[in-house]
Amino acid sequence: MSIKPIAIAAPQPTTQRGQASHLSYDPVNNRLAYVNGKSVIIKPVDFNSNSPVIVFSKHIHPTTAVKFSPSGFYIASGDESGQIKIWDASPKKGEEIFETPVIKSEFQIMSGPIKSIAWDADNSRIIAVGQGKEKFGHAFSWDSGNSIGDIQGHSSTINAVDIKPQRPYRAATVGDDFAMVFFQGPPFKFEKSLRGNHSNVVRDVKFSPNGDYIVSVGSDRAICLYQGKSGEFIKKMEKTHEGGIFAVAWTPDSNYFITASADGTLKKWSIDNESAETTYRISDKPSIDSQQVGLAKTKDYIISLSSNGDLNYFKDDGVLVQVVKGNQAPITKLLLVDNELYSGSSDGKLFKYEVDKTGTKSLPKLQGTKEEEHSNYVVDILSDKSAIYTIGWDDELKRWKDGKVINSVKLPSQPKQLTKINSSIVVLFESEIQLYDETLALLSECNFNFNSTSVAALSTSKLLVTNVSTNTIVEFDISNNKISQSSNEFPKLRSPPTLIKVSPNGEYIAVADSTGKYTLYKSDGSVVTTRWAFHTAKVYDAQWTKDSKYLLSGGLDTGLYVYSVEKPSKVLKFPLAHSAAVTSLAWIDFDGENKIGEFISSGLDGTIRTWKITN
Repeated sequence: MSIKPIAIAAPQPTTQRGQASHLSYDPVNNRLAYVNGKSVIIKPVDFNSNSPVIVFSKHIHPTTAVKFSPSGFYIASGDESGQIKIWDASPKKGEEIFETPVIKSEFQIMSGPIKSIAWDADNSRIIAVGQGKEKFGHAFSWDSGNSIGDIQGHSSTINAVDIKPQRPYRAATVGDDFAMVFFQGPPFKFEKSLRGNHSNVVRDVKFSPNGDYIVSVGSDRAICLYQGKSGEFIKKMEKTHEGGIFAVAWTPDSNYFITASADGTLKKWSIDNESAETTYRISDKPSIDSQQVGLAKTKDYIISLSSNGDLNYFKDDGVLVQVVKGNQAPITKLLLVDNELYSGSSDGKLFKYEVDKTGTKSLPKLQGTKEEEHSNYVVDILSDKSAIYTIGWDDELKRWKDGKVINSVKLPSQPKQLTKINSSIVVLFESEIQLYDETLALLSECNFNFNSTSVAALSTSKLLVTNVSTNTIVEFDISNNKISQSSNEFPKLRSPPTLIKVSPNGEYIAVADSTGKYTLYKSDGSVVTTRWAFHTAKVYDAQWTKDSKYLLSGGLDTGLYVYSVEKPSKVLKFPLAHSAAVTSLAWIDFDGENKIGEFISSGLDGTIRTWKITN
């Protein structure tokens, strides 16, 4: 048996309120790149495509900027520390997509966040700008890092940079000091600073594809047009949107450009006309979530980024054809019910995806519909008949049906886990258990004098709870919705227990401790084996196969392990399955006789990955 990765569902772009978030488009391979946490995501523009997603996770600090080279073979990405990494972004095939892209070079550019990056048309020179202490920008060669000019002329943070696509090269930068600065090069040197045209922070600047024009946009809702070869000011259009403008992009013919605004709209402008040709609306009611903070003009679509992480696909005529949604933050919990996958994340958001079982690729596209949210970390998700139950760090238990909250209850403290016994919903707290019926009416509760981390139903009348105070498992009896502690005792573990998983046939109990080691018990408390000891850190989740012969496990060490009951000393493993901890697991299918199957994993890297087990 072996584990093979077959698909990645990428997280959405990371956004910060009130900040622009630049998208990068690769016209050669029709791909989109954006930042998410400490990662850079590359995925096909076509939201129906099964082409692989590439995840680059070699930045130590959160990523802030990304830019394809004109050839599409390389990407330059920057982070909060001011470091730039240039790496191989060429399209990969098969299992290669799970290999970490090769870093070609890396440089410490400045002492603060990189805000924007630009390549020249030769794929050899880069200008990176941002928020530094000694300087706000740097021009350098991509391979050696040698300086090729000085980026001067600004008195505060530079928000965007662009390089003229043809020789002779020119560069333009805009920043918080309300200025647009024009450079000649290479080597790039200051030529002029144009002030007084913008009356507030300037957010973005772009040369037209033919190099004839430069357009700048900012928080003052103004659009300024300049000569591309000389940087001379041409004209200014004021009050173009009802909110500040975050981004601008040109059409390939250089006759039009598109702006993205905090008023929730995009507008298409002609260089000859001071009124918008087309208006693209996200919703009829502008909100903070609908602020448009990023923009890319692709071959088939105009793609905008909302401040809530949604990617909006427009046709040129203004029709919104697709909104791609998904988790932005680390994913904390998964639940698969039939062909519907529910995911919860650390920011409290819940999404539902369709899982495609008609081939080897599951989750080929992110077409989830946004559910109502918790206001904080999603702790657990549970299904019961036609309803879904969730708990979060907002101390609420919610009941969902058809994508809507039917009812919810306020919990007495922070919940640890959900499970069900008979038709009752069990909520575990640190030193308490509560029992609810299907409508969330409280049936009973039981306090105990120890701390706990996990609960599992052993039968229709027995619950198992971890006792981290004495490194044991405690059994509780459930009778007529009353909870009482049993006298049965389990052998003591080596370290505090953190997770309990009972096999589907009720015969085995797998208990993981704080070091990642398992103790496998029989249902009567006798020890079967302690050889399941391949994890090197805490286990976050584990799932039994339906035949109760194998246990799939993942945790803080980022590895995936499949343990066998019949052969405890043998393990199927895939180390570094995610770039951060594996948080949750779900089986799609498993054929015990042929030892083949598929499962899904999620991680703190925000990705959902699909895996295949082959014999």
